[in-house]
Amino acid sequence: MQLVLNTNGVFFSVKNGVFLVKAGEEQRQISPEQVSSIGVTAACSISSAAIELAVQADIPIYLFDESGDAVACLRSPYFESIASLRRKQVYFSDHAQGAQWVVDQFILKSRAQQAVLGWLGSQRSDTETARLRITLEMDKLQERKVTAPTMRWSNWMMGWEGNVARLYWESLSAGLPPDWRFEGRSRRPARDSFNALLNYGYGMLYALVEQAIFAAGLDPHLGILHVDEYDRPTLAFDLIEPFRPWVDRFIVEGVCTKEIACSWLEVVDEGYFLNSAGKKEFIPRLNGYLQTTIVWEGKRMTRTAHIYRRAALLARQIDETMKRP
Repeated sequence: MQLVLNTNGVFFSVKNGVFLVKAGEEQRQISPEQVSSIGVTAACSISSAAIELAVQADIPIYLFDESGDAVACLRSPYFESIASLRRKQVYFSDHAQGAQWVVDQFILKSRAQQAVLGWLGSQRSDTETARLRITLEMDKLQERKVTAPTMRWSNWMMGWEGNVARLYWESLSAGLPPDWRFEGRSRRPARDSFNALLNYGYGMLYALVEQAIFAAGLDPHLGILHVDEYDRPTLAFDLIEPFRPWVDRFIVEGVCTKEIACSWLEVVDEGYFLNSAGKKEFIPRLNGYLQTTIVWEGKRMTRTAHIYRRAALLARQIDETMKRP
């Protein structure tokens, strides 16, 4: 699970070899074996012993801003990966197989988006037109032959992604309850409540994807499609794409069934953000959702395990592809 420190004034330390979380008179002990990562979303105190125990247990500590973006990460300074694999990763981004991997990512994402629209259409509105148009866009993508991931190809891919995103978000917004509808994606800051939830959910998902990349022995800063963004985990931007609709589905179902409330959000300086009460509800629910077992790509496992598996498959593909003459 991801342990989230989201209460101001929390003291995070170690007692008898396990983590100790103290908030006022309340305290809780948590074994490192139960924790996959630690997220800090509020002003708190963390002892050096807690940091050391996290490093020893290979648990990264992420610092999130108010939008849910990870702005810093504490982890071991030793990148436990094979240098030869990282060298192959560089060449893979210029290989036709690298471009095909990107295409496969967006095909998986588009199918998942269609599933979200299908669920929404079964509940509230007709989304069939958008689903069919996304299918046509997927056909265009699959028909386009790629011999090398050139800049022209990358620009075409970005344009294709933009077309599908426009169809998807317009149809999704139209099917939501009136209080949750929105006009396009907005990030820093969110211009509406729904985008605020998306931003926070995606931030949590990014942290999980980055962990999976490290576990696979890959470098998160060596992207394939997103290659030219300085000091950013660009491979995480690539790997996350098929999994974004999972967060979308979680939020869509929550607002449609009223399990997610408008009271969870507040307006600060003309932007929308999750408030403290909202974080206490949203974070554990999304973590639980990501730990739910589903069948995806023919495999039955938790959503989190699927992400780790996808990262491991990419590492294997890079290794095998770059062995070839």
